[in-house]
Amino acid sequence: MGPSKKSAKATQGRGGSKNEPKKRTTTQGKHRPQDADSAGNQINISATIPLTLQQLLLNVFKAALLTHRVPSSSSRSIENGDEGHAGAVAQAPEAAAEQPQQPPQLDIKGLIQTIKSHLYNRDFDSAFTDADEELLRAYALRWSSSRALGYAGIFRALLAVLLKRKGQGGGDEAEAEEGVSGHVVCIGGGAGAEIVALAAAWRDWMDAVAGGEQEDPRTLAAIVGDLSLHETNEPEATAREEASTPNALSRVMKRHRLSVTAIDIADWSRIVDRLVSTIRSPAVAGSDAHPAPLYRDAGLSMSPDAQPDTSAPASSSFQVGFQKLDILSASEEELRRLVHPPREQDTRTPVLVTLMFTLNELFSTSMAKATGFLLRLTDLLRPGAVLLVVDSPGSYSTLKLGKNSGGSGGDGEEGEESTRSSTSDRQYPMKFLLDHALLSVAAGKWERLFSQDSRWWRRDAARLRYGVGDAAGLEDMRFQVHIYRRSAD
Repeated sequence: MGPSKKSAKATQGRGGSKNEPKKRTTTQGKHRPQDADSAGNQINISATIPLTLQQLLLNVFKAALLTHRVPSSSSRSIENGDEGHAGAVAQAPEAAAEQPQQPPQLDIKGLIQTIKSHLYNRDFDSAFTDADEELLRAYALRWSSSRALGYAGIFRALLAVLLKRKGQGGGDEAEAEEGVSGHVVCIGGGAGAEIVALAAAWRDWMDAVAGGEQEDPRTLAAIVGDLSLHETNEPEATAREEASTPNALSRVMKRHRLSVTAIDIADWSRIVDRLVSTIRSPAVAGSDAHPAPLYRDAGLSMSPDAQPDTSAPASSSFQVGFQKLDILSASEEELRRLVHPPREQDTRTPVLVTLMFTLNELFSTSMAKATGFLLRLTDLLRPGAVLLVVDSPGSYSTLKLGKNSGGSGGDGEEGEESTRSSTSDRQYPMKFLLDHALLSVAAGKWERLFSQDSRWWRRDAARLRYGVGDAAGLEDMRFQVHIYRRSAD
């Protein structure tokens, strides 16, 4: 399943950001005091990617989706543009006049109104499954960009866990020499937020490796903890710029690789193609600290429902594939191919499975099928695999099943006929259903690394720029997050 039934209010309406006072506009990823159950968390997800890299992430969305023309991977780099630097001064009028006329843009306001109308009427087929490319582009511009900002910091922290090999000796120095690889499966990730966020987090991780940060005795987790927001003119930003030189990164790219597969019930293939092409394009506004492209060595990978991008590097270190699939109806073999792709011959390759604003939807569709999917996933994943669940907090992810409930979840979708005929009305928090499946039914097979029932991601509203139209502004995001690692049987 994917965002075919996701509410467009998941980022802002559920978090109530419009009514929330403006706070902490200079530091990203800060949040309210931790929940009581977070005391034993083993991962610090408070870190974030630098502000200039956040701006480049936003520029990718705008360049890829706002106009009908997609930036070419061979285009000349745009420097010092109006969104090239976070907080930079816009171009002078005479310089702007020399710029070529921009291609036609989407009617973003009208398209967003159409999407909201479909969602209000619960016509998810029209909003997603049967939607044309322009409608899907508008959705991604409006909601995926904000989510990607929030996801990037989580992914950056998880890379330290996912790519930390154990029991091989040598520690980080061995990893730097031998190289590491990882595979990420984004269920419900067709709208592109996970893809672009992973590209930004991977860029930050690779810059750190190229800069020699792993040559000291610290662990990757400690390095992540040291990450902080920095401006272009700070010394660390200069070091990152030097680490991002083609020679340094080309050496790193030969050793490290991350493959990403996005799964969705709706056909987002053209949106994914646009985003991956723009991730590779130097014609996106960047900054001195983080020049475009977002990732030099990126491409579309082979997948059952996608053709390879023949213009991509032969052996890209950041590969993206998309597959249109209803995950609840997927066969055993289809699931096996997702979590054990043929290209990943090394059985040590760690796997990350993400369910970002998707699991509540799956439970709402069918509690039995969603639970069965989690148990099948448990059986297929190797020890060390990580499961990341992000969803709306509180009552928005409470499933009401029973008499007169309509089997509704946080968005009120209809559930199974059997639940509608139940004689009792019960409420099940999504977290309870998740823990029941992984920690009770599959007892002993999962270790919980992190859990927090409510968390804020707050953007830097004063310095980030995202000029794609009044109807598609950036928003803060409130969410719950749960991270599990597959244990040895």
